[in-house]
Order: sequence, then structure tokens, then C-alpha cells
Amino acid sequence: MNTNITIDVDHTLMASSGKRFANLLLDWVVVYAFSLLTGVFLGLLSLLGIDGPLIWLSQADGFDNLVVTVFIWTFYYSFTESVFSRIIGKFITGTKVVMQDGSKPPAGVIILRSFCRLIPFEAFSFLGSPPRGWHDSLSETYVVDAKKLKETMELKSAFDEIGKPEVL
Repeated sequence: MNTNITIDVDHTLMASSGKRFANLLLDWVVVYAFSLLTGVFLGLLSLLGIDGPLIWLSQADGFDNLVVTVFIWTFYYSFTESVFSRIIGKFITGTKVVMQDGSKPPAGVIILRSFCRLIPFEAFSFLGSPPRGWHDSLSETYVVDAKKLKETMELKSAFDEIGKPEVL
């Protein structure tokens, strides 16, 4: 398939509200599991005599906890979507993040998208119709069904090949 093929993402390719909600729930589970594993790791470090991080965490106030939580969420979303155009939830539901033309978003767009998730009540903004959240519209990205996107790109590539001479 020609990787230079572009399409115009429309509502037929966009992930459903149900898949978007599943992505949200799955990623909450992943981040909380990561947080739990971080706590276990700090506990193990403490057993080895490196107890500063665990002491700091156990004495952290609400603001410190908020900063750590925002860092973890932002890092998780920014890193995984920049590298894979997907986060764990999107891998499971078969969806991915793309630009309007179906291409992979650049890292700067993904970072903007990640910070937009910090807007209060933003997590529920995708429940409308079409299912496009504020973090999508503000970063000009779309969450699409990955299989439908691939099929559409392959079909467009095939149509673009019609009438071109064969290269032997």
C-alpha cells in the first residue's frame, strides 16, 4: 500500500461512543495499575535502604499528589500515542488517533491532545454525536476504527492505481 495516500476522515471511520468510553475505562485501569506498581517499586527500594521517594510520597499533600497524577497521565498519553498512535485501550478496542487526512499525528499535536485532557469534564465530551471529544477537536485529531481506516486507505490506493501503466 502506498503510504502517501491520504483520505478525508469522516463519521463513517470514527470510533463509536461505546469504544471511546471503553478506551477511557481501560486506560484508567492501566494508569491505576501503573500507579500501584510504582508504589510497590518504591516499597522495594525502601527495603533496599533507598526510602526517600517512599517517604516523600507518603507525606505528600493533595497538591503534590495532583502534580504526580497529572504527570503520570500526561506522560502515559503523550508517550504511547506519539509512538504508536494508540494507547492500551485503543489497542484493545481496535481504534487509533489520526489527523484529518488519515496520517499519524506529530508528537507536538499528541502533547497538545494530552494536555487538553486536563480540562474539567473533558472525559465526557466525546459522548455527543459525532463522538469527538474536546481533546480531539482542539488538537484537530480523530479517533477512528483502525480496521476501517486501513481498508479505506487500501481501497483509495487501488483506485489511484487504475489507469497507471504497469512498471515491470
